[in-house]
Amino acid sequence: MLSSKTTTTSQYQPTVLITTQHAHPWTISGFNGLNGNVLLTFKCDAPVVSHGLLCSRDHIYAAAIDRPSIYVWNLNSRNRDYKKMTVAGPISCMTFIRDSTVLACAIGNKIFLYKLDNGQHLITLSAHIRTINHLLFDEDQDCLISAGEDNLIHRWNIEDINLDRNIDVSPTKSFQGHTGPIHDVCQISIGKFHLILTASSDLSVRLWDIITGKCLCTFLFPNEIHSICTSSFATTIYCGTDVGTIFSVPLRTLTTQFGGFLHQNPTITIDSNNSKQFVHHQGSVVALRLSADEQILYSGSLDKDCVMWDLSSGQIRFKKSCSSSITNILLAKIDTDDVHDGSSISIPFSTFSNSSNEEVVAHTLAARNGSSQRPICSQDSIKFIPMPPVNGELDESVAMAAPTFAQMARLLLEQQMNSS
Repeated sequence: MLSSKTTTTSQYQPTVLITTQHAHPWTISGFNGLNGNVLLTFKCDAPVVSHGLLCSRDHIYAAAIDRPSIYVWNLNSRNRDYKKMTVAGPISCMTFIRDSTVLACAIGNKIFLYKLDNGQHLITLSAHIRTINHLLFDEDQDCLISAGEDNLIHRWNIEDINLDRNIDVSPTKSFQGHTGPIHDVCQISIGKFHLILTASSDLSVRLWDIITGKCLCTFLFPNEIHSICTSSFATTIYCGTDVGTIFSVPLRTLTTQFGGFLHQNPTITIDSNNSKQFVHHQGSVVALRLSADEQILYSGSLDKDCVMWDLSSGQIRFKKSCSSSITNILLAKIDTDDVHDGSSISIPFSTFSNSSNEEVVAHTLAARNGSSQRPICSQDSIKFIPMPPVNGELDESVAMAAPTFAQMARLLLEQQMNSS
């Protein structure tokens, strides 16, 4: 379960929550982000919509793709049953606002705000003319960003909205420039600038000033961009395409070459000369997440693979092949002490293969009552990819298809020390 208490780093493991297009054999799967061991699974009666998975300190929220329901699991409870929250219609995306006390849900071309403690509908925001694909809350500016199929981006100042009165509210600012549907949005800060990046089917990623609504820079790609994320200091942006390629773009370097933000909306064409490409996926990359230390990139694709990339080497650490297309990736933290305290989180064990051509299937045992859980579907597998030698290590380390946690931690530590 998630915990807010102070503890040492060794008690935590990065946990990757994923959802797929089909809710069988599980709806949400959580696995160890360093070695691929399955830690927990959640099950409900509907698949989860893309951009419809959220995790607070105590709960997981998942929006059903085909019905007006949000499934809620209490991470502090031994009971893995969910509660259902009914909303105005099927959700296309959602996000928390105001310290996770309010939930913003995009339903069609409208945004519905609900109180999380009792499910009360607060207000409806309407400005889009087509389906909203992404919602993002900027805590510093206390504003909600919406983007959708109508190529438009709207900023809603929450302080201007009276949540106690359901009256008509207009966006504070609208951003125009994209000529295709917007699939993903992420937020960055560079100095005094509060910025957002938007990824679109028009083959571009645009950089916007969230205050003025001005487009500061346009990046042109050879393919549609369906997902995007960035490092905390905005040094690099990662863009997932509709054909499976992931571009790593040095944002600061390129904007500096073009005079920073002094020029009005410079257009930069991204190619192999000014970016790196990560190649593995055979379908659209719909989800990208960066680890807290910014050394690992997780990618999810319609080709059913969730891949962990080592950014220092550009190599794949491992991949998890699922039974259907990935729709969400979300990073969380699990207090491993709670596993040993008898919670319902599963204790993982795995059978690994030394052959990189064989698949590694993870199974789980329940910690509660000593009973065993259903093993993970045989179609869900984890394959480890051999890594290149580090600091002149012997060649036999390259052939190790399933490195242990300690070995992987040592490799990451050595790479960090060499790069510093």
